[in-house]
Amino acid sequence: MKLKSLFFAVFLSFVSFSASAEIVNLNKADASALQHYLKGVGEKKALNIVKYRKQHKKFEKIEEIKEVKGIGEKLYKKIKSSLSLTKGVVSAPSKAKAKSKKKVVKKAEQKVKSKKKTKLKKKEDD
Repeated sequence: MKLKSLFFAVFLSFVSFSASAEIVNLNKADASALQHYLKGVGEKKALNIVKYRKQHKKFEKIEEIKEVKGIGEKLYKKIKSSLSLTKGVVSAPSKAKAKSKKKVVKKAEQKVKSKKKTKLKKKEDD
């Protein structure tokens, strides 16, 4: 039973750590947030989005992001569900927070592996 609880804790850690689960505010997000939360958007595309937004004041429609250099139909379909014009994150988490979450997940994974090994060893001994 404790093993199930540990698996559940690890699963929740992964879910809360997932970057793609966040909604990004297209009209306010900085380049680091765009890069961090939008899968397929790297530094160059993130900077292009910010540059486009500055030139045009703001995005009127989410589809308008396809006018940004480097954002095609394929990428748009991939990220559109993570975009909003009025709400969502505007900056990426600090590196310290991200590292801390990774450490928690890693420790939980190690505990699960250790318990599995112990359980397997007990079965072998029986």
